[in-house]
Amino acid sequence: MEENMTVDMWAKAWEEGKTSHIPELCNAFTKHVDKMLKSRKQVKCFVPLCGKAVEMKWLWDKGHEIVGVECGEEALKEFFEENKIGCSIVQIPELKGKLYKSDDGRIRLYCCDFYLFNSAIESEFGAVWDSGALNAINATDQEKYVDIIKSLMGDKCVNLTVIDDFTDWEIPVNYDKMKTWFKDGFSVEANDYVKANKELESFGIKGQQLYIISKI
Repeated sequence: MEENMTVDMWAKAWEEGKTSHIPELCNAFTKHVDKMLKSRKQVKCFVPLCGKAVEMKWLWDKGHEIVGVECGEEALKEFFEENKIGCSIVQIPELKGKLYKSDDGRIRLYCCDFYLFNSAIESEFGAVWDSGALNAINATDQEKYVDIIKSLMGDKCVNLTVIDDFTDWEIPVNYDKMKTWFKDGFSVEANDYVKANKELESFGIKGQQLYIISKI
């Protein structure tokens, strides 16, 4: 993984097919999604740095509402094409980007710089699925990233955050950091560590740590 990736570098990586997209549901997702949804119907779910995550299609199929943010436009095009979901594209000047919106309105994927996204655009999320986003960003941006996530989490929101544990570098986010970032009005639980399957290992990942963050 390169240090200090920029928005343009991520967008180029998607264009050139150099990202680590996993075409199967994440083990941590299938094992713990009930903790995130809590038997609620039509939950508004946020997926930061969403790429073309297959979990978004799963949530949509279950009747939930999905909002994602991704700077790589190629990923968003592929998500709708591969899942055969009709969509429209709208320019969003305040984000210097675009909105890819499913025909039924329940999937809204914003193509923009994540740090321009804010609660004036979308807010009051009931769930957050963060699979590797927090550890994909530059270390210097982590607190800024977390501040945005916290501002988007609505009443009783449950945030599943998966941190990839790579073989060739120290895990960038640990329990102490998470507790420091999510202290006032939030609870943090280091819930599960899952060893990587062969597909994840091919990307240099040896395991994944799950944190469950709840707004209280």
